[in-house]
Formats: sequence, structure tokens, C-alpha cells
Amino acid sequence: MTDRIEQFFKAYWTTGMKSVYTEKVPKEIMLSEVDKDGWYEWKLIPGTLPTDEYKKVEAKFKATFPENFIEWHKRYFFADCDCSIIKLPHSLPKKPLEKLIDNLDWYIPEQLIPIGLIPFADEGTDAGPLVFDTRNTTDKKDFPIRVYDHEYGGDLGGLSEIIFSSFNKMLECLTHFLIETKSKKSFEVIPDFYIIDPNGAGSTGKSYWNSWTEMEKANFEEFGY
Repeated sequence: MTDRIEQFFKAYWTTGMKSVYTEKVPKEIMLSEVDKDGWYEWKLIPGTLPTDEYKKVEAKFKATFPENFIEWHKRYFFADCDCSIIKLPHSLPKKPLEKLIDNLDWYIPEQLIPIGLIPFADEGTDAGPLVFDTRNTTDKKDFPIRVYDHEYGGDLGGLSEIIFSSFNKMLECLTHFLIETKSKKSFEVIPDFYIIDPNGAGSTGKSYWNSWTEMEKANFEEFGY
């Protein structure tokens, strides 16, 4: 069976990866001293947080995370998880659930969680959170994913179509993106999502990802990156 979680982290983390140092950063995750600009190199550490701790967060906020998302987040401790097009919640050893909780503990989630939309990550341009759509399903292993535009203040008019059919497919797409953008431009890689996730990115999510492709291509043509 393919271990998509391991494939993702193998594609994401590389030696020399840096993050901004704060007092929350424990020594065990650091591969270097803090440089003159306040950055340090970090490493992946095998996770030790039990699933029960995630269940406590779910109970506190009356939210439901898919099982594979919990398995992904608890696999390692990691200082950052900005994938450019999507910013996933990191997990530091001393405060592994801090970012996960931050994604649930503000005004927008207070409006969305009661109707079954669970924020768990940030859209790459900071337009708003990515949400698990737990409505109309009894399956707890995985959920479709949408984007919510925070400028709508909780109104459902800010909810996008499904951009990934599941978290599993999102991981598969992101892993492909991280690998392929080492040698290709992002706007050349994003359309591959339509084949990898035909029921999400390649269906209802196609317009959303087309806009990303156009934006990335325009940035490259104007700025060269």
C-alpha cells in the first residue's frame, strides 16, 4: 500500500530548509544555530503525540478531522509546512497542536464549524482557510476540501466549489507539485491535478486551479518567477 504521508514529507523536507526562530522552537528540532537574520535550519522528528490529543481538540471546538489528516499531522514534528499554493499547519515538539488550534479559534471558524465546515489550513495567497466539508456524510476517514474567502465574514457566499475530492488526493497532488516544481514552473505542474484528482481538482475545482495557473504564469512573465 502506498504511504502517501511518507511520500509527502519526503517531497517537502530537504536539508537546509529554514524557518524563523522564536522562543517556542525547541533545540531538538534545530539543525543549525540561528543566523544573523533570525533563521535556523530544522529537521523532521518522528511524532509522539497520541490520537487522543487530537480528539480533545475536536471535542473542545465541536469539529471533526478526517482520520488520515490526523495520521498525517502526527507522523512527524515539523517547523513549517508552506507548500506555496497551500499552507498546512506545522507541529513543533513543545506545542504540536498550536497551529491546528489557531486555525479553529477565531471568528470565521465560529461561523463555519457549526454547519460542518472545518478550517485546517490556509490558502496560498492568504485569501482564507481551506476547510473540510463534513456535511452530508457519515464517513470520518476523509472529506472533500473547499476554500473559504474570509472577507465574507462567515456567510456561505464565500465558500468555493470542491477543489480536492479528499485529503488523500490533496496530499497526492501536493507531493507531485513539490517534486515537479524542482524542475518545472508551477503553472506547468498545477494542471496535472486534473488527472491526479479527476473528481475534485479536475471537476468542480478546475476553475479554481485554472485561476492559479493563470496567476502563476502572469507572475512569471512579469517578474521572472
